[in-house]
Amino acid sequence: MTDIVVIDPDKDVLYERIRLLLFSADLPVQRLEADIDNIERFTGPDVRSPHLRLVEAMPPLTPAAEAIVRAMIRAYGVELFGRGGANSRLRALIKAGPVKFGQTALMLGPDAPVPERARPLVDEFNQIFERYPESGFAQARCLLSAVGLPVNRDVDRQTRTSLQREQ
Repeated sequence: MTDIVVIDPDKDVLYERIRLLLFSADLPVQRLEADIDNIERFTGPDVRSPHLRLVEAMPPLTPAAEAIVRAMIRAYGVELFGRGGANSRLRALIKAGPVKFGQTALMLGPDAPVPERARPLVDEFNQIFERYPESGFAQARCLLSAVGLPVNRDVDRQTRTSLQREQ
């Protein structure tokens, strides 16, 4: 028996709207390097702009980037397109790209002045990076922990040991 995933159509529409904003923003396309596999295919020399190429292709986001965008949608919904703090977070996500936005949120630490409503979202970002280690952030956390620097989560001893062997 296969699991059936039910996607709220309204949330899916918000997701596609955010992707379109990410791809069409008048910002360097390279900022999305961690969010789109093989971003170079959209930045090569061509008559058309890289933004137009992205919008035409509408490539999928990497799994970590998609999970971050969907977590934002679950947390804030249509508020992302309003005038409040949720919209500021959406603009920051668009400027940095989802993966870099999520990494920045994790680096704020537990004492940072983050709205209480955003704390569970930051925890979810942490889980996303643990689930998708190819985003590179899990390895950075392991290295920091291996040299004795504090990280937000306890690092799996086996992962830390394997990283030490690689060095």
